[in-house]
Amino acid sequence: MVYSKHISPVMCDPEKGDTVKVGDYIVIQRQSYMKLLRVKQNGSVMLGKDQLKLDAIVNRPFFTTYKMEPRKPSKRDFILTECDSAVSLAEQLSESLSGGIDNRNISDDGNSQLLSTEDIVGMRDSGMAGHEIVGQLIENSKTFKNKTEYSQVKYLKKKEKKYFEYITVRRPTMRLVSEILYRQDPSKILGIRMDTLAQLTTAAGITTQGTYILYESGCLGLVAASLLNCLDEGGSLIHAVPGNLPQRQAINSMNFNESQLSRLISVNIYSLLRKLLQDGDSGPGQAETSDGKYSDSEENILDNTNCCVTDENGPVKSDTNSDTKETGSVSEIENMVVDEETSKKRKHPEEEESSAKKARWEVETQRAADLLKAHPVDGLVVVAKEDPANILTTLLKFVAISRPFVVYSLIREPLMDLYVQLKCRSDVTALRLTESWLRTHQILPNRTHPDILTSGGGGYLLSGTVVDGAFLSLNER
Repeated sequence: MVYSKHISPVMCDPEKGDTVKVGDYIVIQRQSYMKLLRVKQNGSVMLGKDQLKLDAIVNRPFFTTYKMEPRKPSKRDFILTECDSAVSLAEQLSESLSGGIDNRNISDDGNSQLLSTEDIVGMRDSGMAGHEIVGQLIENSKTFKNKTEYSQVKYLKKKEKKYFEYITVRRPTMRLVSEILYRQDPSKILGIRMDTLAQLTTAAGITTQGTYILYESGCLGLVAASLLNCLDEGGSLIHAVPGNLPQRQAINSMNFNESQLSRLISVNIYSLLRKLLQDGDSGPGQAETSDGKYSDSEENILDNTNCCVTDENGPVKSDTNSDTKETGSVSEIENMVVDEETSKKRKHPEEEESSAKKARWEVETQRAADLLKAHPVDGLVVVAKEDPANILTTLLKFVAISRPFVVYSLIREPLMDLYVQLKCRSDVTALRLTESWLRTHQILPNRTHPDILTSGGGGYLLSGTVVDGAFLSLNER
């Protein structure tokens, strides 16, 4: 299969502007450390133990470099002053130093530094510049001049991380957002690294004007943001989630404009399937069985999603009985939804759901149902922390012929079972189960080598293509 190469429209959107506005998300970079935050009026941010005032970055261009100037007499409190470029302490101090031949006569006895901890803290609290503090550390070190050139540069870079005085304000991109979320807590995004996210987007065959279904749970909207970042005018993304409130942290971080957000349709998967079956037309593939009841996979997915429906105050368990699970008729499903709404009102009698919010859910669900009824979608992506088998088999019937699907899981066993299950079907082909693996390298003169610390794995992808099962069965005969 040939995948189209395209340029993301979000990166070159003229409506976004090139300056930082209040309410925008930005990435503050201090050497290799990056932090994602939202700009507020008269806001500040903590970088380690240093507090930075962000007034100076408002209405200034992205990729501007600022120097941290101490606010006297405050301690570890800085304002930002715009400058042309950052000055590296290692490059600034190493030019006037000469190294030794080797380190064989250097012993780490803990007494090589003449300055005490109180002296160093006092210099920093007094507002002394970072390069001046590092210069004092070098002058008062007994062994620094005897170290080799490589050892000296390594020492300076280690101190530079602590006393670096420059930051750069960057515009959020998918790579930066993915790396920041992964560094903060990989479990919150199901261990999806940037390389895995790129493979997933490629395997889904995303085009700028296509229509796609994404089932996502437990990854802060990272995959939804990646797919939405690829869509242009005419494209649509049906973002199906197990609860009423989708996770949108990564989507909000990308600063999408209103035109781009209009292509995203976030719906509860249970409400969407109920809407399709209630109307008596499930669209391409006929999601309803001949006797008007759910298939086994649809019954299982609806039961699973009912157990994790959420509202603004947390999880809300649906009060379903065994008869509903056995029959699964449309009338019983409607009664279950009424019971859910009644339980929410009993739990919060003082808070009544506004008609505008309720209408929005209905409009979004109806809009997604109309898209699925009009024509099959161009691809399906499933990223779930639960078993993806029932989810995939339920949504697979809405995918057009010769269009791809891809399933992500942090562990291998559910995808292996799903692979065996799909091999028995005649409507899918080109099944492929792959593992994502990445190792970064240090690239420096005369000392290039793989990084010692690296992630153990980036999850697993099961991809395939939907075909005409009747045609394939006829050829096999």
